[in-house]
Amino acid sequence: MSTIMRFTDLVNEHYADLNETELLMCNYIMENIDIIPTMSTLEFARNSLSSKSSVIRFSQKLGFTGFTELRNFIKWQDHEERFDEQITFTNQVIKDIERLLNILKDRNWLPIYQIIDSVDNIYVITTGITQKNQAAELQRLFLLIGKPLQIIPGNGNSNEFRRILERLTEKDIVFVLSLSGENNQLESIIHQLELVKSKIVSITSLQNNWLSGKSDFNLYATTSRSPLPKDWWLQTASSFFVLIEAFAFGYMDYKRKESS
Repeated sequence: MSTIMRFTDLVNEHYADLNETELLMCNYIMENIDIIPTMSTLEFARNSLSSKSSVIRFSQKLGFTGFTELRNFIKWQDHEERFDEQITFTNQVIKDIERLLNILKDRNWLPIYQIIDSVDNIYVITTGITQKNQAAELQRLFLLIGKPLQIIPGNGNSNEFRRILERLTEKDIVFVLSLSGENNQLESIIHQLELVKSKIVSITSLQNNWLSGKSDFNLYATTSRSPLPKDWWLQTASSFFVLIEAFAFGYMDYKRKESS
């Protein structure tokens, strides 16, 4: 039998990352759990004495793309057997890729490519298991292109990070991979990168997040989370690999045009 995660479980899991305003939103939800599924983002913000942007950020900290996903999770946590047959995970992956393709059509990565050509070193910082695999793919592709890239663990206190930090300068570029862009461990890392003035490129899901606001450039993938509480662990991430491949091959196209 699968374990069903409820809203209170999500709060406990992310408690350390929530600020005072967000904890008040949690209390409001638990006290008004029956009417939350009927509320829009603006209605919830108004009733919980917060702002729309705060609600979105709060939802993202809990692992959702926005309040709509959080609202559906709450709606179905007691009645998911009614909706189980309506949820098709394959369709979620397809929709994510379709959204990503629209983003890629409007891409403008030329400024990043130009900086890559001018820097001394390229690094990528990871913040999770899935992100390590994504970083490894980025490293593999850039090695094939002829641009060595070094992976750094996403721990500002690690010996590896501290040693590399001693050598980082404004002539280096650092890619930072994070699913949500809201990992608290990132704050110390980004602050140290800002001090040495290295260029920062965030790679996150398509949403307003702390990391993208602190970066010089942003690359966005698309993800979605299962609204069914019993499948709380399921969140798509395949679009990150598509994004990374498109970015790397785009750099190859850029180099060919430069040399022609």
